Amino acid sequence: MVKKTRKKVVTAIALLPILALQVFGGSNQNLVSRDFLTPSAEAVQLRDGKTYFVQLPFLLGAETTINRIYSWNATYYFAIALPQNMGEPLQKLEIAQTEGFDNVDFYSNETIAYLQSSSGERVAISSKTEVLPSQDRDRQKVTITFNPPISASNELNSKLVVGLRPVRNPRYDGVYLFGVTAFPQGDRPNSQFLGYGRLSFYDLRY
Repeated sequence: MVKKTRKKVVTAIALLPILALQVFGGSNQNLVSRDFLTPSAEAVQLRDGKTYFVQLPFLLGAETTINRIYSWNATYYFAIALPQNMGEPLQKLEIAQTEGFDNVDFYSNETIAYLQSSSGERVAISSKTEVLPSQDRDRQKVTITFNPPISASNELNSKLVVGLRPVRNPRYDGVYLFGVTAFPQGDRPNSQFLGYGRLSFYDLRY
């Protein structure tokens, strides 16, 4: 427990159980625009100014629409379960390649982002994507910033789906891992690593 003037804040970090939802849809068609992504009024902020999630988003998994090596026009989808109360709005995601025999480059202007309810309805999310060098300079880090941030309250029991467009699939087959990190809203957000999205690519000539 951390004390601050006129207020007590308890930060209880809890992992969300995996939701029994269909993870992916593989398409950005039939998206519904709806403005309910209003940030919560209650801030989970400590005395040092850092903001934290109370309940963590949970990475459900990743998949690609095309798993053939060196192919064009693939989309890599990452599905994230959102808890009922994150405590802070979700401001940003970072997705960075950590494993694989080739380095995958991404477009910054073709990202897909939507919320999908348990009924399958999709609500498009406005976002901005930046592609930057990661700590491993030969690989890229993709940053997706949501505007407005995704509400801390998940009243519709939705999951977040983000689709990244690679310039092309890797040249070599094998397993490729992409680490996903979430950032709450705030000037000093405390980032949380959500896990690795695992994609497998194959040389279909053999």
